[in-house]
Amino acid sequence: MPARAEPKYKKLQQVVDSETYRTDTSTLLAYDEAAGKFLFRALNSNYFVQSDGDESIELLEADEAERMYDSMPSKHVTSIVAAFPKYHGGIGLDTYTNLYDD
Repeated sequence: MPARAEPKYKKLQQVVDSETYRTDTSTLLAYDEAAGKFLFRALNSNYFVQSDGDESIELLEADEAERMYDSMPSKHVTSIVAAFPKYHGGIGLDTYTNLYDD
């Protein structure tokens, strides 16, 4: 079985409400490549969507992010508990970030 191609999101950095959000240090949760939308969880545990069309980052409330996650055709993080640990009993669990050396 051939390896699945990684999604092609843009590496963006944007300051929103005095916090810096970066796609390259955040965890990709789900995506819709046809629509050019990618859902991330930032290191500060906030959620945002990156849109390729206007190269923007938009912050989302957790409930909005979860609805978007549910509606996106491709899941990068397949467990809802891992994607939304604070809201689905994952408090205290280690959650993956791409800053680990593994």
